[in-house]
Amino acid sequence: MTMRIMLELVTVVLAIASAGVFGIRSRAIWAVMRRAKPVRRWDRIGERLTSVVTEVLGHRRMVRIPFSGVLHYFIFSGFVVLLLDIVGTVGEVFRPGFGIGPWLGLVVDVWVALVLIGVLMAVYNRAVRHPARFHGSDERDAYVILGLITLIVVGIAVHQSFYPVVAAQVFHVPDPAAKSQFLGLALYHLWAALGWTTPAAAMAGYSVGYLMDIGVVLAFLAYLPYSKHFHIFLAVPNIFLRKLGPIGELVETPPLESESMAIRSFEDFRWKDILDLFTCTECGRCQDVCPANAAGQPLSPKMVILDLREALVREMGHPSGGQPPLAGGAVSSEALWACTTCGACQQACPVFIEHVPKIAGLRAALLEDGDVEPAAQKVLVAFERQGNSFGQPARKRPEWAKALDFPIKDARREPVDWLWFVGDFAALDPGAREMTALVGQLLHQAGVDFGILYEGEVNSGNDALRIGEYGLFETLAQKNLKVLERATFERVFTTDPHSLNALKNEYRKFGFDKPVFHYTEAFLALAQERRLSLKPIPIRATYHDPCYLGRWNHITEAPRQLLAALGVDLREMPRHGEQSFCCGAGGGRIWMEEAGMVERPANQRIREALALPGVTHFVVACPKDVSMFRAAATALGVDDRLRVTDVTEILAASVGLRDTPLPAAMATGASQ
Repeated sequence: MTMRIMLELVTVVLAIASAGVFGIRSRAIWAVMRRAKPVRRWDRIGERLTSVVTEVLGHRRMVRIPFSGVLHYFIFSGFVVLLLDIVGTVGEVFRPGFGIGPWLGLVVDVWVALVLIGVLMAVYNRAVRHPARFHGSDERDAYVILGLITLIVVGIAVHQSFYPVVAAQVFHVPDPAAKSQFLGLALYHLWAALGWTTPAAAMAGYSVGYLMDIGVVLAFLAYLPYSKHFHIFLAVPNIFLRKLGPIGELVETPPLESESMAIRSFEDFRWKDILDLFTCTECGRCQDVCPANAAGQPLSPKMVILDLREALVREMGHPSGGQPPLAGGAVSSEALWACTTCGACQQACPVFIEHVPKIAGLRAALLEDGDVEPAAQKVLVAFERQGNSFGQPARKRPEWAKALDFPIKDARREPVDWLWFVGDFAALDPGAREMTALVGQLLHQAGVDFGILYEGEVNSGNDALRIGEYGLFETLAQKNLKVLERATFERVFTTDPHSLNALKNEYRKFGFDKPVFHYTEAFLALAQERRLSLKPIPIRATYHDPCYLGRWNHITEAPRQLLAALGVDLREMPRHGEQSFCCGAGGGRIWMEEAGMVERPANQRIREALALPGVTHFVVACPKDVSMFRAAATALGVDDRLRVTDVTEILAASVGLRDTPLPAAMATGASQ
């Protein structure tokens, strides 16, 4: 039996074995996906294909970390190009004389070199730089994969180097690519100097290189479904099947009356959630941007996904049961309650894993089991009884309006152009009501026809839903929707990004279709229409993007354009726009204990602002942010030199409704 026939047999046997192992694992995963809940992800095909091009071929999210993005692109693109090598190499064994052409041979060699460079960069990144985001990832698996990749590309160069002799003296066919494959040519000269270019030696060397290349490729294929690098096959479909609807919508399909949003088993997940678990690359980018993780709390979005994946793998191996619960077992309750639902993890993920819906569903299971902090439970009861997080009677909701010297229309009784959905915090928090009254004065000065719902408004339910209380969210939403149906208005605006998210995204499933705006968008339009006479406010400031405004709803430019119109010298923090850093209040965290924190996210954010030269104002556009960041500035002892101020205060100063808000140190200097 000739060596060529031996290689053919080995190739066939390895291919069958590899496909069998790959198929067994893939079939098991597919079976779990089929048992999971449905979700519609086959619409808007053109947009999905575009996202695959930008995210996969363009590496849009990957290059946000340049070093990692470049090394990954070298390795990833090498895999795509090296498919040519697999076709050519297998072809030349089964059909001597088959070739991919001289120019394609040159391309393969270039990418062999790039892949080797990428592997060296990856080893340096892990062994020397070792970013904190890798903590908890499977380092052994990473090095196994890098080793296999190295064997494959070295094998390519080795079998190419012996092929000119094998082609001419064993297969008796031409080798038109020999001179173009510079790596093989360089090694050929080495073998010639060593005397390894006899037909027998060349065929032996070629066989070794072939098995390093094709043999390891087939072994790699069998190993992948058991490795984090299964994303080589799953990343493209996972990106294609990404959520294209409003990303701020947590629950795409409302649960049936007999169901809840609680996730207790893998059948409670959506099939896309199962795909997410096996697509995770363990890169840790989600962990790197998580505010809870940065604060020292026991949450890593990466580990939530990995712990769930490990639990699923255990269940696949032992389907008879006996596994710990998912919520509070596979993933600790402390980790789940630490989440602020800011969405930074999802925005950072290069393969579009959806962490927050999984966390919210697991929280719902904890709630049903009574595993919830007393303070959060108290707020949920207040939502149910009084319709607000403060536990105040509904009649107190519009009391802030008594400070105004004009009446505000009741939109339930009079038609208005703009309906102002005020929100709990803006209406009832003592520190926020002053800003709320200023918004009313500004609207009145601009001649806006607006009204509010008075005591008819209840909490939007945005936070209740993210705590895991779908039933309570639906109750609050239906109360608001009944009042909204009675009101006559053209559009809605709100000062609260959390309310904006619920109205704009969550209420759509109940048929609410009015346009919803943030107040910075409304005031920017009024400024552009010259309905407000603005004078410059020459302060140097930085602006914090609220998570539910910038990241979840992509409203980042309106606040900046408004500040520019006010003459503010804006300096950006390193993390801004859709990559802003959370204040720590979202997802119900504002009502929960902060035990175990190394440093609150709000404190970290204030430190980030203090590093900007000459910045005296920390500008926010959310009532909760006013409270969170003023407390942080006070705790750090910097409120005398960095003023936390709402956009409303600067706008009010610009139109003459009040003095320019200054830090204490500047205000003292001015008075002297």
